[in-house]
Amino acid sequence: MVAIEEFSHLVALIYATATAPQQWESAIRAIQSSLGGSAGSLLTGGGAGWAVQGATLPADALESYERYYHQLDYALATVQAGPFGVVRTGLEIMVPNRNEEFYAGWMRPNELEDGFFVRLSDGVRPACFVICTSDGSGSFDDPERIKVMSGLVVHLQQALRTQNQLTALATQNVALAGALEAVRHGIVIVGPECTVLNLNSAAETILRAEDGLHHRHGRITATGMRTDQELRRAVHCALADGTTDVPTGQAFTCVRPSGKRPYVIHLLPLPRDEANETSRGPAALVLIIDPERENDSATTLLRRLHGLTATEAEVAIRISRGTSLKQVSDELSVSYQTIRTHLQHVYDKTDTHRQGELVRLLLAHRP
Repeated sequence: MVAIEEFSHLVALIYATATAPQQWESAIRAIQSSLGGSAGSLLTGGGAGWAVQGATLPADALESYERYYHQLDYALATVQAGPFGVVRTGLEIMVPNRNEEFYAGWMRPNELEDGFFVRLSDGVRPACFVICTSDGSGSFDDPERIKVMSGLVVHLQQALRTQNQLTALATQNVALAGALEAVRHGIVIVGPECTVLNLNSAAETILRAEDGLHHRHGRITATGMRTDQELRRAVHCALADGTTDVPTGQAFTCVRPSGKRPYVIHLLPLPRDEANETSRGPAALVLIIDPERENDSATTLLRRLHGLTATEAEVAIRISRGTSLKQVSDELSVSYQTIRTHLQHVYDKTDTHRQGELVRLLLAHRP
């Protein structure tokens, strides 16, 4: 009934929907035409009702289905409860339930009295494909039609899987882009051979300046040979680049030809999972810190990180510089006892206990 050329055309239309879901109606119309059906649809959902992804139903039939009858669809409820990937006929699905409100109020008035039903996917929100016909005599159910429909099932399933994977990947990329933009430091997601997979605006600014780091031919590189080698080695370690090694992080500096303070670069492995490997392969995060853009004063940083008051932060900074409590008292025109109280508050809030610990903590916060 269906020549090989026509079957190949149907398969091509099906796979076109993977990247262009709006093409489902065209694909469904072609399949229904080849099988001699009068209408067709692809639906997802289950439970309380079904959502139409694509359909060739008349507008008023589709509207009444989405408004009310989708929740009464006993035919798809039966398909959902059965095996997936198996073509089922109207004789199995429709005939035993013809006294149901759904059949009497929607299917029969719209002349949808026979057809093929296939559950394409498993899970809580399965996808079902339906081709219907007005012929209720059972003549639609013949071996040739079933053979063609069965041959298309695997392609319908693959197209849906690809479509879902692309949708998920697009969603992940949007979320990742938003997260990257929220960070003021330069962030570059890299793959093997330092290939750039994603980066935020701060990283674009740094790489565009070409002051020690570059983005060339789709890769991140460093101006200095030694730094470039260090960068490649760090990426290799973070990816475990095809070896059995455990991914590890690295940190190093990148000298800048302009004479400005060197970039501080941290290279961190990203968690690997099955979805990650499938969609993108192993990846690592390059964090680029530009000390020249660190605008926060040490006092502001302490207040933000540890909840110090302005005076407590000022006392902490002066103590870290080796200033004695007496000198701090004189410089701030505050009593010696008050300075001691402020210092004790600093110890409590920073979880330190003596001046040496406080100094080490403050040094760790500096660029």
